[in-house]
Amino acid sequence: MSNLRDLVPSTHSLFVFEAAARTLSFKSAASELNVTQPSVSHSIKTFEKHCGTALFVRDNRGVQLTEAGRQLYDEVRTSFRRLEQRLESISDRGTKYVTFAASTSLAAHWLAPQLYHFQEEHPDVRIKVVATDRDVEPDHEIDVTVWVRPRSFDRPNSWFVCDEIIFPVCSPAYLLSHPAPQTIDELVQHQLIHSSDAFRKRMGWPEWVETAGGDPGEIRPNIVFNDYQLTLQAALAGEGIALGWSLTAQHLLNNRLLVRPISSQIKTDRAFFLLANEARTKRCKVLVEWFLTQSKELRK
Repeated sequence: MSNLRDLVPSTHSLFVFEAAARTLSFKSAASELNVTQPSVSHSIKTFEKHCGTALFVRDNRGVQLTEAGRQLYDEVRTSFRRLEQRLESISDRGTKYVTFAASTSLAAHWLAPQLYHFQEEHPDVRIKVVATDRDVEPDHEIDVTVWVRPRSFDRPNSWFVCDEIIFPVCSPAYLLSHPAPQTIDELVQHQLIHSSDAFRKRMGWPEWVETAGGDPGEIRPNIVFNDYQLTLQAALAGEGIALGWSLTAQHLLNNRLLVRPISSQIKTDRAFFLLANEARTKRCKVLVEWFLTQSKELRK
């Protein structure tokens, strides 16, 4: 059992002390606690007697904390705040987060650069982004997520975002130091950056080149990353040419952080879809609407 019960006259005395120490006014503390000023004064005297030391200095100008009172107030204030935050986090009155699960690349290069502006427009909505290496189902922990599925995909609380379009991307710096490819055959002679994700099926360079009419046998897989985010980082660093996806690369292309060295692209039979937790659709509505607005140029 905690010794705190023996060290204070009552838990109420701690609340009275905190209010009086914060406002440096017995009158203000009484008003805040909805009790009389004599009641506050009596509670403080009882507390001081129990502690065996003065906590306030009283004079004609009001009250001031003694050194012992200041030290106690610092501890009480910190403890109250921590307790308040913990109680809020486990209660229905706590801060409500809308949790968005996304791939590391989408989280880093689409959500992160734009969520600041969303927060400015919607300061009452708190967003928690969860980066994941696999698709997750919206549930009691995940409110919103993005999947790539066949174009015919249809289910409640899902929204079509854009078609899956795949094209080569590289940094402007890479093109300054390498001749821009004019054909697919020239493209495969460049340093191509490969990705091999364990839990998400992505089109790789051999499939893309063959679909685009080139010879995949000419590809040299010199650099392979097991996370597409690392592939994009290498492309941003000017290490070579990577494959870019319509949604993930949107912000990078708009800001000229990446460019398309050749106009060729492959439109698959799949598309990006936004999904929301059915039980929390109302809470997610503003985020869903914002996401669809930010990606509307991809649906033109």
